[in-house]
Amino acid sequence: MQSPVLAQEPNDADGETVYIADDLYTFMHAGPGRNYRILGSVTAGTKVTLLQRDNTEGFVEIIDDKQRTGWVDSRFINENPSVREAMPQLQQNLSDTQVALQDAQQKNDLLNQQILDLNSRNKQMQSKLDELQTRHDRIERELSNKDNKVQLEWLTRGGIIGLVGIVLGVIVMLIPRKRRRNDGWM
Repeated sequence: MQSPVLAQEPNDADGETVYIADDLYTFMHAGPGRNYRILGSVTAGTKVTLLQRDNTEGFVEIIDDKQRTGWVDSRFINENPSVREAMPQLQQNLSDTQVALQDAQQKNDLLNQQILDLNSRNKQMQSKLDELQTRHDRIERELSNKDNKVQLEWLTRGGIIGLVGIVLGVIVMLIPRKRRRNDGWM
């Protein structure tokens, strides 16, 4: 039988943090093997500090949550947090996620309301734009009609002036002229 390892003062800072597997409880022995005295048991999922490994016997030395130092079978050591250890963090994460989801839903509702408001304003602006476009088209037609009237007036005035000029020209031609005498001084 191997000699028991002397108990040492536990110090969490000396080792790596590992966990006892979730599906059992295991016995803590005074040395690296089953033939050493049982110091107690460690509950499944307990966070422990790994001090050293004995690969020949397959045991590891740990400090448990009660600050006891002992050896357990290395098959029962897991580097991932146990369900018991992870559950509070998972519940906190779930709670935080639910709060974030509620905030996101409130923001989504606010954005949807803003979208509805903007759509309403867009319809109003489109209505005003259609009204202004109709008004613009009407004013453009009126302006085109006035241009046509002005051109017709100028054409009419020009025609009248031309006709008056022709009539005056004919009258002037029909007025007898005084004939010049051809006295012939020259």
